[in-house]
Amino acid sequence: MDVKRIGINEVKSGMLVAYDVLNDSGQLLFPAGARLTEKAITRMRFHAIPFIRIYIENPADAVDDGVDEQSFFEKLRDTEEFKEFNEKFTDVAATFEEEMRRVLREGGDTDSTSLSNGVKKILGSCRSGIQVFDLLHCSRTYDEVVFAHSLNVAIISAVLGGWLHFSAEDIDTLIVCGIYHDIGKLVIPKEIIDKPGPLTPEEFDVIKTHTTKGYAILNKMNLDRRVKLAALMHHERSDGSGYPFGVTGDRVDDLTKVIAIADVYEAMTAPRKYRKARCPFEAVRMFESSGLALYDTSFLMTFLEHITMCYMGYRVKLNDGTIGTIVYMNKQDDTRPMIRVGSDYINLFRNPELYIEEIL
Repeated sequence: MDVKRIGINEVKSGMLVAYDVLNDSGQLLFPAGARLTEKAITRMRFHAIPFIRIYIENPADAVDDGVDEQSFFEKLRDTEEFKEFNEKFTDVAATFEEEMRRVLREGGDTDSTSLSNGVKKILGSCRSGIQVFDLLHCSRTYDEVVFAHSLNVAIISAVLGGWLHFSAEDIDTLIVCGIYHDIGKLVIPKEIIDKPGPLTPEEFDVIKTHTTKGYAILNKMNLDRRVKLAALMHHERSDGSGYPFGVTGDRVDDLTKVIAIADVYEAMTAPRKYRKARCPFEAVRMFESSGLALYDTSFLMTFLEHITMCYMGYRVKLNDGTIGTIVYMNKQDDTRPMIRVGSDYINLFRNPELYIEEIL
C-alpha cells in the first residue's frame, strides 16, 4: 500500500499508521501497523505532533496524495499558522533592526528581553521543532540579510537546544546569543556584506573582523557574558581551524557551539542575492563530510538526526530530474533516504549516483 502524509487535524480514528509516531524526545507515541484510536489522536495532539503518515486504503485518497505533497509549501503559505508566524517574524526583525541601528547611532543598552520574548512568541506559534523548519522554509522574506539571518539562527538554536535537553534558562540565553551573534556585521561596509559574488581574500579578511567588532559592541552592554562570547567565537572550530583566535573546541562555550552549527546551516539553506538556497540535504552532506572534525560531535549528530526527520514525507527532486516522496530514512546515511516514485521505490543508499537536489 502507498503512504500518505496528513496533518494531525485530518487524522481520524481507524486510520492505519504507516510509521512509528515519535515525539521530539524520541518516545514512541503510537506504533506502525496499528489502527488509530481517539485516545491515541488526543495524545498526539498533546505532544504537538504536526502530521503522521498513514497507509492509503481508499483508492480515491491516492489521487489526492500527489497533489497534496507536491503543493505542500504553497498550501502551507496560505494557512493561518504560517501567516501568524511570518507576521511575528517580520515584526521582531523590524524591531531588532530599529533597536540595533539606534544603539549603533546613540550608544547605550539594547532591550534584549523584549527581543528574546519576541523570538519566543515566534516559536510559540509552532506546534513542534519540525513545524519550525517547515515554516522557516516557507518564509525567508525579510529584506535585511543580517537581521533575518540572526533571527533564523536564534530560532534554530532554540530548537536545537531543546533537542539537546538544555535548561529553559540556557535556551533563553541561547536565543539572545543567536540574536546578537552577527551584530558586528552592521559595522562592515555594506558593499562587502551584500556583494553578489565571491569575496576577495582582502574582503574576507574584513568580514572576519565582525567577530571582534561584535564583541566590542556587546561588551559595552549589560548582557550575559556567554552572549558576548558567542559573537566573538562562533567561527571557532573544534580542530582549531577557525577564527579569530584559532582555539580548539575545549576552549569554546557550549552555547557558542550550538550557535556555530545553526549559523552555518542557516547560511547554507537560506537564499542570497547571488545564489539560490541550498537543499537541506546538501547542507547535511557537507556537515557529514567535514563537520565532524569542525563542530562538537554530539551536538552535530543530534542536529543531523533530527533535521533529516523533518523532511520525511516531502516531495523532492533528484539530480536526474526524478520527482518523488521521501518515505523512509536510511540509518546508514541520513542524506540518502528511500524515495517513492509512483508505485516504484528508489533506495538512494544503493544508488550512489543519485542524490536529492531540491525539496519541492
